[in-house]
Amino acid sequence: MPSMTTTRYLRLTAVLVTVLVLTGCGVAARFAGQPGPAAATSTVRVVDNGFEPADAEIAAGDTLTWTWQGDNDHNVVGDGFSSPVQRDGTFEHRFTTPGTYPYRCTLHGWMQGTVTVVAPDGAEA
Repeated sequence: MPSMTTTRYLRLTAVLVTVLVLTGCGVAARFAGQPGPAAATSTVRVVDNGFEPADAEIAAGDTLTWTWQGDNDHNVVGDGFSSPVQRDGTFEHRFTTPGTYPYRCTLHGWMQGTVTVVAPDGAEA
């Protein structure tokens, strides 16, 4: 009969493996060019080498704020909105129409993201 320590160890190992596998699936999808799930948020951090989260979801009529927290210059450019090149500070844009809006940093082509704007009832256009 296994000891209590062995049983706890096996359960903890099973939980950790499950978490790692599920996390890895999201990371693998992101690197494969597949969008990860959008995070319901009103703020995106602009850090060196990326946006966190890169894919945001907000309700129509809400404002998304990008906050610079890295050491390098970046900008945020999408269809109908554009921030200045900056190293710190914030940039805000109000999204009124449901849909998916890609954006990028024009200084660093790999820095890309999307804003998914949903109707107030939660449905995407």
